[in-house]
Amino acid sequence: MTTSGQKTYYHTTPIYYANDVPHVGHAYTTIAADAITRARRLLGQRVFFLTGTDEHGQNIERIARERGVDPQVYCDGIAARFVALWQRFDLTYDDFIRTTQERHKQGVYKFWERLRVGVCPDGQAAIYKGRYAGWYCPRCEAFKTEDDLRQPDNVCPDHERPCEWMEEENLFFRLSAYGEWLRGEIESGRLQIDPVGRRNEVLAVVKQGLQDFSLSRTRVKWGIAVPDEPGHVFYVWVDALSNYITALGFAEGGAHYREFWEQADERLHLMGKEIIRFHCLYWPAMLEAAGLPRPTRVFAHGWLTKGGRKLSKTTGNVIDAEALVVRHGVDAVRYFFLREGAFGQDWDFTEDAFVGRYNADLANDLGNLVSRALTMVVRYCEGRVPPKPGDDWDPPTASHARELHRASSKAAAAVFGRYEALDFAGALSDVWLSVSQLNSDIAVHAPWEMAKDPAKRQALGYFLYELLEGIRLVAVWASPIMPGAALRILAMLGQPAKEVVPEDLRWGLLQPGSALGKIEPLFPRIEVETQKDAAERKGAKRKESAVSETPVVPASEAPAVVSEPKIDIAEFAKVDLRVAQIVAAEAISGAKKLLKLQVSLGNETRQIVAGIAEAYQPEALVGRKIVLVANLKPAMLRGVESNGMLLAASLDGKPVLCGFDADVPPGTRIK
Repeated sequence: MTTSGQKTYYHTTPIYYANDVPHVGHAYTTIAADAITRARRLLGQRVFFLTGTDEHGQNIERIARERGVDPQVYCDGIAARFVALWQRFDLTYDDFIRTTQERHKQGVYKFWERLRVGVCPDGQAAIYKGRYAGWYCPRCEAFKTEDDLRQPDNVCPDHERPCEWMEEENLFFRLSAYGEWLRGEIESGRLQIDPVGRRNEVLAVVKQGLQDFSLSRTRVKWGIAVPDEPGHVFYVWVDALSNYITALGFAEGGAHYREFWEQADERLHLMGKEIIRFHCLYWPAMLEAAGLPRPTRVFAHGWLTKGGRKLSKTTGNVIDAEALVVRHGVDAVRYFFLREGAFGQDWDFTEDAFVGRYNADLANDLGNLVSRALTMVVRYCEGRVPPKPGDDWDPPTASHARELHRASSKAAAAVFGRYEALDFAGALSDVWLSVSQLNSDIAVHAPWEMAKDPAKRQALGYFLYELLEGIRLVAVWASPIMPGAALRILAMLGQPAKEVVPEDLRWGLLQPGSALGKIEPLFPRIEVETQKDAAERKGAKRKESAVSETPVVPASEAPAVVSEPKIDIAEFAKVDLRVAQIVAAEAISGAKKLLKLQVSLGNETRQIVAGIAEAYQPEALVGRKIVLVANLKPAMLRGVESNGMLLAASLDGKPVLCGFDADVPPGTRIK
């Protein structure tokens, strides 16, 4: 896939209010901004990605006072938590703006110089002084109309607290004079608002008539002082909103400001739907009054809810974003956020939904595809990339991998068209369609059967090459959302350790004869413990405990071997013994003796649990061939499902694995 000339884009999240530590709602917006940034960079576009924290206001002042610290010290701690979490989420932002930074303060002053002399479309001054009286929510730091509040006690619906009546002298912006101008900007598409429902919502507000809003506060001390207005500090509309230009060096008219604001092909603001009016009405009107370029696109996503309620630090309805990453990995969390719900609509988070999608999409579909394909290359091609087929090769049976070979640019264009529309779920749906079809290719072509016929060895190699290339493209296409997983897949394919680049979108980059990398489990399945599982786990724990308490008899004192009852050949034939190769191994939390192994049988990969942890380190087992009892019924051990049992002897109380003195392919039956 090629691009039609480099473009310049500016992507921003809101700057998040520093009244508490970050939560999943903050992460949702920022992961989406990162995904569209990565997608556009992968197409060769130039992108500047900004995020940050809003650190002034009455709430910050109050919280710092309650905790007995200076407001700046408090804000420093919160900003550090955001930066740490963004690192955990593998975000590629270019700058992190804080409204307490001097560069921001100087930018606000310059913006104010232009704004205070601005003239409205009707010829009036854009700024004037007046008095405001109304119901005020200290938590929102905003005045509310009676229609906004829950009666009879004037309760703020967001914070579940009564508002207070407040009167004060403020500086006002004459928004009421910008109604027609704003409607023209929106209806013409010069200001693109998505989704369309949000656009209609904003236009409805304009149609009702716009009200002037205050730009300063006199009761708040923690903020940027308004020049020549003693006792006034800038309110959020000047202070926080102007971060989008102050971060680019607006104060000094720097190169970044010129390139990514004045000259950008798109200035995109991403945010939750609750603040869309401020970004689509207040902010463009102030920029117009100051004679500065306006944003070109605003996308307001829906709410990520829990129990049907909006996430809120104030009400305690939150999800611990950091704990999610620790438990399930950053790529799985990024995938779930942008796959589970349409980015623009509300959707409800549940742990069950997370586990279900993880196991179905990541462990079963993608993880199984990668494992099966690489294992077959190890078995049939000595772990090296097979020969590349020419464009004229005509396989005996149609395959999706061959179609990708012929039309990879078209497929990539479809996926990245979805990214451009911020349809992340749609982009992933397209990618997973290829994942599903590549899995189907394996079932239809049955490479293990092709390997039995010497006349089909060339066709087998060609098929496996195209299968590997299909997997490589899938990894590249998914990389804007799952960057870490994409790099792990590429490493297993033997690709250099580097970030993906536009060149990686071309078909056929795998070099025949190059060695695969170390094969590791991509997304180990999350085991869901039912009541039955719990009972079995407890039983297994008792058995394990009993075994561990059995005394070991020294060899010199061991009794003579007593022959077990003999079986006939028919009974032995019921046991299906196979050669298996360990492709991944890891310890099981809380079990000293048990390891969880992923083993390849050639045409499938299984998970087994083995009591060999006291004798073998997990990393030393990868690549080793073992004897597997392949037809045992699945069992649950410590909450982990085991689909088979390896054979081992016991020497001085420690297990010793059975092995082979020749290289036997995985899956070979032992007779």
